[in-house]
Amino acid sequence: MFQDLRIGLRMLLKDKGFTIVAALTLALGIGANTAMFSVLNTYLFRALPYPNSDRLVRVFRTSIHSQSWPHSQGNFFDQREKNNVFDKMVAYNFNSPNLAEPGQPAERIQAVAATSDFFPALGVQPALGRVFVPEDHETSEQVGAGPVVVLSDRFWMRRFGGDPNVLGRTLRLDGRDVKVIGVMPPGFDHPLLWGAVDVWRPLAFNAKGRVDRGSNWLRAFARLKPGVSIAQADQAMKSLAAAITKETSQNQNESLRLEPFYLSMSDDIGRKIMWFTFGLAGFVLLIGCANLANLQLVRTAARAREFAVRAALGAGRVRLLRQSLIESLIIALIGGALSLLLAMLGVGFISRRLFTEVPGAKVSLDFGVFGFALFSSVLTGLIFGTVPAWLASRADVNQALRENVRGSSAGRSHQRLRSALIVGEVAFALVLLTGAGLFLRGLQRFANLDPGWRVDGLVTAEIGLPRAKYTNEEQRRAFYQRLEERLAALPGVERVAISGSQPVWGFYSSGPLVAGGLPEPQPGQYPEVYREPVSLRYFDTLGIRLISGRTFNSTDIAGGAKVVIINETMARRFWPNESPIGKRIGGSDPNDRDWREIVGVVNDVGFPGSLGEPYTRLQSFHPLAQNVWENVNIALRTSAAPEALTNAIRGAVAELDPTLPAHQIVAARSLVDRGMGSVSLLGSLLGAFAAIGLVLAAVGIYGVISYSVLQRTGEIGIRMALGARTLDVLRLVLGKGARLILLGALLGFGGAYAVARFLASAIPTLPTRDPAAMAAIALALVAVALAACYLPARRATKVDPMVALRHE
Repeated sequence: MFQDLRIGLRMLLKDKGFTIVAALTLALGIGANTAMFSVLNTYLFRALPYPNSDRLVRVFRTSIHSQSWPHSQGNFFDQREKNNVFDKMVAYNFNSPNLAEPGQPAERIQAVAATSDFFPALGVQPALGRVFVPEDHETSEQVGAGPVVVLSDRFWMRRFGGDPNVLGRTLRLDGRDVKVIGVMPPGFDHPLLWGAVDVWRPLAFNAKGRVDRGSNWLRAFARLKPGVSIAQADQAMKSLAAAITKETSQNQNESLRLEPFYLSMSDDIGRKIMWFTFGLAGFVLLIGCANLANLQLVRTAARAREFAVRAALGAGRVRLLRQSLIESLIIALIGGALSLLLAMLGVGFISRRLFTEVPGAKVSLDFGVFGFALFSSVLTGLIFGTVPAWLASRADVNQALRENVRGSSAGRSHQRLRSALIVGEVAFALVLLTGAGLFLRGLQRFANLDPGWRVDGLVTAEIGLPRAKYTNEEQRRAFYQRLEERLAALPGVERVAISGSQPVWGFYSSGPLVAGGLPEPQPGQYPEVYREPVSLRYFDTLGIRLISGRTFNSTDIAGGAKVVIINETMARRFWPNESPIGKRIGGSDPNDRDWREIVGVVNDVGFPGSLGEPYTRLQSFHPLAQNVWENVNIALRTSAAPEALTNAIRGAVAELDPTLPAHQIVAARSLVDRGMGSVSLLGSLLGAFAAIGLVLAAVGIYGVISYSVLQRTGEIGIRMALGARTLDVLRLVLGKGARLILLGALLGFGGAYAVARFLASAIPTLPTRDPAAMAAIALALVAVALAACYLPARRATKVDPMVALRHE
């Protein structure tokens, strides 16, 4: 055995080119797949850090507009009390309270406000203190903010240095003192599930809110009862939703939908992109296996004479097979070690790039998929390394010794198998290149789309006015007016606007729409419209174009005539052949339509930081003075860098109220890049996979054609001696390769077309329909493959006929 090992190492060192290419083929194929599946596993398969997490489900409200909407308070309480499939059902919501401690700068922290069953439903006990009890919710003086908090481990360490005596201390949140009652253990605040949560607060409701079915803002999850499947619970909750609708005559054409809780770590678009990327990474492994098989076939066939000589000297068939097996295992071990290193480096790189905004989140190497990919590649190497050796060991020794190594030719079965592998490599490479190319091209075209407003030169920030201090709309309105004046006076600031949402991501609020003078839809069939409160200079600041009518002015004030500006899509839909100016729109409540007169039409506003499809294309803008929100977004049109304005913006806010922090001060372009960062990273990985696949395919083609030239050296010499020209030899060698390449391209085109169709349907917002790009990718692949054929063909034309014939 040790002698076989020494001989195997010596043979592999002698044939360095084969050893290096084979080991790298294994390393690239296994490493790419392990890294990508590790990402997929982190989001889609790994259990959450809670007991029996497979029984945790998200509960969504569904309608004709969306399959993932939040709930109203009234519906949530009915669902919680009347269901028979949940052990516990929890309502929660994210918010960002202001933390202002004496002697310290104000900051905005991340909180989850939840009902009292939140921690029992997840099944985790605190590391210190206690969690919520029903009394914590009942003693709240305002909706959504109880007087106690539970800290995350990360916030406890950052703010209090891990002080075990933190229980009973107070924090000043949104102008109110709240008491620390507990600290959760590390890892409970799963960052991919909850984000960077600092504290948990009791979610409180007043009597009026408990029966409200019109305002939908609650998220919900539940723990299934033992023995109840998700499918059973889903059907039961759909029946319950129908019964509640029948009983209340509200929420027509709405229902409920359940999904495993772990899927909340990614949205539908993100999951599709990850599966797509992993699927194409699989083609790298397929190309690598085909390449490895071809290399092994070529090498074994080239050693037929060696096997014959060793057999003539007394080596048995088992000894010959053992030698090939050991050499294959050595290559597998080298490739496996390299692939593990590449996978670790790849996972580390992806984790750092993917979670720059999510502290504590990371991707861990999945050794299960590493083992599977390694086993697949090793098995390929063993089969295509030992089976040809076994066949060679059965050959007639005398005949094999009589044949010249250059003049001999492999059997037809070997040739057909190598040709099939070449065809497969080209087909797989075309699918891989098409998928990666169309995705990258789609990202490029999406980035170049006009969102309807000027992203560059815009700096944004967020602030939230605590209800405990700013108790009415007049106070909030006055603060926003003073803030606009302060910010407009900053050096380098041209215009300032305040709105309810960050336009990079989308608008936050919407509601059902009734167009005055037009037939009213049936209940449950109302169109949905975004409702965005904006200040007077919003459209000028963002660069949104006025199509007709006017923008808001100083007459659009609280107590004045209610007005609204709509987008082009709404104008075309409801008033296609007339001007909408002067028309009215309102809500669906017959007792409170809240009619507003249309005074202007602007272009559609796009959301360049998200690939998600908006659930409505209808947009309406309301004067901020008539619809004053507590949490707003600030936009500054400026020629200065965001870094130069950061302290100035914070100072302007602090001058008006030292307890208010200005949060998320960043350029709009940076937010777009951040929003598309994970998608762009996966696109870059796809580009790398495509390059690897192309190189592997080219190497495989080059190796097979080179061996073919080597096998036919004598034939080529005879042809040249009989007068064949260089062009004839090139045509002879290239012709065989070109036929295989074109056949592979034709077969791969079907898979490439399927990939293109999948992309177009799975991510409709990504402009991936590009026949010209598909044709260019196919031509590029064929050109590279032909170049891989040309190099050995060119070498064949340099054959000296006399030398070739002398070997014969």
